Amino acid sequence: MADYRPLTDYLRRWLAAVPAVGLAVAVTDRQQTLYTAALGYADLAARSPVTADTTFQIGSIGKSMTSLALLQLVDARRLDPNVPLSAHLPWFAMPSRYGAITLRHVLCHTAGLPAGTDFTPAARYEGFALRDTEAPWEPGTRFHYSNTGYKLLGWLLEDITGQDYGSVIRERVLVPLGMTATDSVMTHHTRHRMATGYVPLHDDRPYRKNDTLIPATWMEYGVGDGSPASTAEDMARYARLWLNDGRGEAGPIVSPATYSLMTTPAINMARGEDYEHDYGYGFGIISHQADGHHFIGHGGSTVGFRAIMMADQTDGLGVVILCSGFDVDTYGPARYALQFAAAIRNGQPAPEPPPVPDVTRVADTNRYAGDYVDQSTGTTLSIRSEKGGLRLYAVGVNTQLEYIDGSAFCAPHDAFDPFPLRFRAAGADEPTVEIHHGADVYVRRGSEPLAATAPYPEEWAAFTGHYRSHAPYVSNFRVILRRGRLYLAWPNGGEQPLTPHPSDAGPSPRFLVGPAGEPSAEWVRFHPVVARRALRALWAGGGSFYRV
Repeated sequence: MADYRPLTDYLRRWLAAVPAVGLAVAVTDRQQTLYTAALGYADLAARSPVTADTTFQIGSIGKSMTSLALLQLVDARRLDPNVPLSAHLPWFAMPSRYGAITLRHVLCHTAGLPAGTDFTPAARYEGFALRDTEAPWEPGTRFHYSNTGYKLLGWLLEDITGQDYGSVIRERVLVPLGMTATDSVMTHHTRHRMATGYVPLHDDRPYRKNDTLIPATWMEYGVGDGSPASTAEDMARYARLWLNDGRGEAGPIVSPATYSLMTTPAINMARGEDYEHDYGYGFGIISHQADGHHFIGHGGSTVGFRAIMMADQTDGLGVVILCSGFDVDTYGPARYALQFAAAIRNGQPAPEPPPVPDVTRVADTNRYAGDYVDQSTGTTLSIRSEKGGLRLYAVGVNTQLEYIDGSAFCAPHDAFDPFPLRFRAAGADEPTVEIHHGADVYVRRGSEPLAATAPYPEEWAAFTGHYRSHAPYVSNFRVILRRGRLYLAWPNGGEQPLTPHPSDAGPSPRFLVGPAGEPSAEWVRFHPVVARRALRALWAGGGSFYRV
């Protein structure tokens, strides 16, 4: 029997190194499940372990199930993917000076719909609220991931079939594949089988290595952008569908032509969003090439859960990783599990595992090390290279920096909450020249600033501040003014520029989320302004956030 213990050991070490509590993993070939693991806790407080029967929320992997059910209706000639979406959903309206949005565009995330903020439990209203925004580009020309779009598709399934979304997915996808342990929607009746999700205690700042994790907000959920919960074994059955060209154990659930349509990229995801790899999006499924292998699959993210399903078409192996945790990157362990299984099957030595994540380790520390000075206050931040990482010294502060992503680091000290330190350089491989911390800029001693402060309308100062909603997916953000530019600062450390909308003016204009000169499906408006402070931020496609 194949010895998978080294893989289990690696997964156990990986789980201990990331902000997650429970983990379920399965590896399969085209015929059967080869390996499963259940690690950590389903409920940390109760000390109840993850078992083979524990379900996890799979998030956006469920989009591929929505797509499968819709394309069965296309096969049956009950839907046409190329006609305007309004022909199938007469109430759908989104102002546009471009061509009509079709089912195909929504399936491939090229319709230009907002991502969505899950601002209401009445999710159908999110689709109706699209009439209050407008199409930002010709449909089909750019990629922009939209949960709202797949909610529309879930409602389309309900309207066409006359059934609720959960029943459609259960009858058309889960039952034919023998996925008897999978819940098509999340309800209180099935909650007892599910692992508890976990999020950081502090939801308004970048995660720190030793931050406390608390149970995530629980929600009933049953719409098309990602509502199923499943076990690792059941998801291995689902992965086999993608390894066998759309065929389950009982036969095909979509035609060969439809399967090809689903898995053939309709657009490169880098045409509109920042992706490191050459990813393409088909009809509800992602395709990419790496190291001579062709992978198809999807990731999933909900409040307190992360998941990934990958099918290696080249080696005929699939993997699923389900975990209860926060902002966990499952791609690395998924790739290693596939490499390990291929080596074992081929009688080769097991590959060396990748290093487990260590946020205190930094490549090329000398690029960042130096003294940085705030030219308006004289405050100095001293960054030192120590023991393979970076250490920050400032007045009253001596702390190890923790890597977030790109060139952003968390300084785990209350004096630097809630913003990360973002290092900036003149070129990709050059020493960093500046540190941005919220609205503040620190310049390397002896260097010239990378930019000057631009003039800006004085009313912009009213828009800065901290905004919140009670929506658990997008709960809060800050708006900062730095060098004459407005930025959205997200709790995870991410940052996006706000650019005045070209067609708006006046005391409460809209701002596009993204760099100047680029179209965007996302915008925010600050209104009303009372006593020189904006009280509310309204988001594209609906959703309001209120000044704290």
